[in-house]
Amino acid sequence: MPKLMKPRAVWLLPLALAGCTMYHAAPLSLKPPLQTSVAGLNRNLPDGTAVQLGMPLSARNVAALAVLNDPDLVAARAAHGVAQADLLSAGLLPDPVISGGFAALISGPGSAPSITGSLMQDVSALITYSANVRAAKAGVAQVDADILWQEWQVASAAEQLCILIQGDNETLDSLRADQNALTAVNTSTSNATASGNLTIAQSSSSLAALATTATALNNARQTLAQDQDALDALLDLQPGVVIDIKAGPVDQIDPALANEAIATLASRRPDLIALRYGYQQADARLRAAILTQFLPVTVGAAGGSDTSKVVSIGPQVSLTLPLFNRNRGGIASATATRAQLAAQFNASLASAQGSAAALLMEIGLLQSQSTAAAQAADVASGIAANAHTAFVNGNLDALSAVSLQTASADRRREAIALRVQLLTARLSLATLLGIGLPPVATTDLEPAQ
Repeated sequence: MPKLMKPRAVWLLPLALAGCTMYHAAPLSLKPPLQTSVAGLNRNLPDGTAVQLGMPLSARNVAALAVLNDPDLVAARAAHGVAQADLLSAGLLPDPVISGGFAALISGPGSAPSITGSLMQDVSALITYSANVRAAKAGVAQVDADILWQEWQVASAAEQLCILIQGDNETLDSLRADQNALTAVNTSTSNATASGNLTIAQSSSSLAALATTATALNNARQTLAQDQDALDALLDLQPGVVIDIKAGPVDQIDPALANEAIATLASRRPDLIALRYGYQQADARLRAAILTQFLPVTVGAAGGSDTSKVVSIGPQVSLTLPLFNRNRGGIASATATRAQLAAQFNASLASAQGSAAALLMEIGLLQSQSTAAAQAADVASGIAANAHTAFVNGNLDALSAVSLQTASADRRREAIALRVQLLTARLSLATLLGIGLPPVATTDLEPAQ
């Protein structure tokens, strides 16, 4: 008999293992992932086109490259696979359990050994199936909405850095022009001082202004380098890679459209929709926890023969009686989690509404300040140009020429800073309101109460 059973065991083992998952190694790559140029980045857009190189990149194209290549986003997208695995797990039944026993007859009136066997199936998953699957689907939708919001945030950050870098370059150009003008004045005053026509005290103003400008130039170069490094990090580029950027204007958002968008934030902004899906997931888990009061439930059949060769077989059922535990701890935890997520959603919605309304008012103030600063800078530039001509012709003293030149430069840089603030504020408002985002599917969400 053992010789006959061995071939059967050999055939049954491959059949049992055929449906099992096998382990496959997936070693990590130790190669540094940062690219050395924009050409090495992923430039393939979802619509089948690609970001073209060979010309200055617009802020939108830089934002697209950031969404495609940002390493944090690449890691975040992996969470979708985890959520899908949870959904698969929620829809699976536990495997049936087979048990058997053999007891040899040692003594007594019996005439044969006893043999027992049973086949049992835990059907608890059928009872909680609907709630668990609903929770898992909400989890997948929450992850996808969170990823979309992260992509939107990264795109906005990239566009803002483009605006900042353009402002940094304009500031540097202004400082270089200021330095050239002051150098010309300083050269003239130095020659006059050497000739005995000016005292050192009279000529020191241009030298002091030049020193101040040099310090401002160094600070501006450091700011530009920091902003460029921040953009390189978003694009998965090595620090120090300079990208040729041409940031365009940021359109002003109509206040009526902004107020309408504020009123519909909860149904459009991905992070708020993600919180709604999170609340729905918690609600489904609460329902599953309530149903778990009666679990586990198993059904099956058992049979065998006793030592007198009497054969019996019949069904078996086991059910938990909810007398003491009743899963009260799990229900309390699920209830508290749902309440916490509701409070978190309300807080996030209030914060989003308040931030957008405050930013809308700030943009109005920045608009008027930026316009006034630009006009003042134009007037100051004209005065500085006339003063330089007067100084060259000997009709204006050095101290006055230096004062007017530095005042004009300060006005110009103030105008640049306010315009950058205005553009980034407009972009921030568009980001907060989700204007330009593709619609997020909310068909699976339960209607608000």
